[in-house]
Amino acid sequence: MIERAPAAVLIGRAAGWLDDGAPRAGWSRPVDTAIVLGSGQRDVPQTDLPVLRRGTGGGAVVCGTGYLMLDVVLPRSHPLVLEDVTESYRWLAEWLIGALAVDGLRALPPVEVRGQGEADRAAARLACFAGFGPYELVCADGRKLVGLAQRRRRHAVLYQAAAYIDRPVHDLAASLGEPWIAERLAEIATLAELAPGFAADPPLPAL
Repeated sequence: MIERAPAAVLIGRAAGWLDDGAPRAGWSRPVDTAIVLGSGQRDVPQTDLPVLRRGTGGGAVVCGTGYLMLDVVLPRSHPLVLEDVTESYRWLAEWLIGALAVDGLRALPPVEVRGQGEADRAAARLACFAGFGPYELVCADGRKLVGLAQRRRRHAVLYQAAAYIDRPVHDLAASLGEPWIAERLAEIATLAELAPGFAADPPLPAL
């Protein structure tokens, strides 16, 4: 089941789940369009769209009707939650690869991400799908399909994964005042081209 609601409501849902701390997982898609900033971003985009902020880190995204999101909350005592923040993504990446069943799909090893140049790291800080993070999923031709984020509290952890069903129409690079990332954002992979059946009825991980 995919919950449909305004983007602000879905961001609030994830925050509420983290506050509660009980193990749960759910997919969602917005019924509207907003620009959603990562928790550490401070520059306000120039746009007529609503601008929201999520609790997890990373770069901005266009969160619209074609954006499919997974929220997973686990208590800190859960065996899937490791002290190493980066390695805690591995289980989710491996589960997504199996669930998506896309030939050539792989999770980026942390060592590969650490070897990126400064331009790649800067792009990722600006916009999630303009760059790459550890264990994020890329298809065989190197395009990014799934972005990952995480937020930790003393009692629980929120994991988030997201992919575009269709490419967003809004020009995020222009809104951020960073035209140099436009080409990167235009190269993202979509579920519509690689896994349309998954987008219609995605499974949930066993917790």
